[in-house]
Amino acid sequence: MTSRRSGRRNRSPEQRRSARLALAQAIILVAGLLYMLSGILLLAQPEWFFDNIGNFPPFNRHYMGDLGSFLLPLGGGLLIASQNPSRHRLLISVGVFGSFFHAFNHWYDVLNGELAATAWFVDTLPLLVFGLLFLWAFWQVRGR
Repeated sequence: MTSRRSGRRNRSPEQRRSARLALAQAIILVAGLLYMLSGILLLAQPEWFFDNIGNFPPFNRHYMGDLGSFLLPLGGGLLIASQNPSRHRLLISVGVFGSFFHAFNHWYDVLNGELAATAWFVDTLPLLVFGLLFLWAFWQVRGR
């Protein structure tokens, strides 16, 4: 354990900055992949998506397709942005804000009784943690 800590101390500020940037890029890449995959599934397999991921009745293929139509290009943009995040901060910020709005929408549904209280742990909390990770990644690429 001590050797790991001393290894961290021996890293230069530039090495630590590079490591944080690499992690930020990975988070942005994963976000892009998740949004792209969700968009593809919403467009190509809306019934499967409804049955297995987003079971919020009633099923409406049109609205699911609309959501997929926005998530697919957002995911693609984030994949591109992950290659050089400092050049695409505005696009990344759209993904960050969208992630938080998504989490707060689930939170709202728990608070008003539309979702069971257990949904806080199953849906809302993971979405909020993802939003915070995404926000951290956005913060790491500021001004680089």
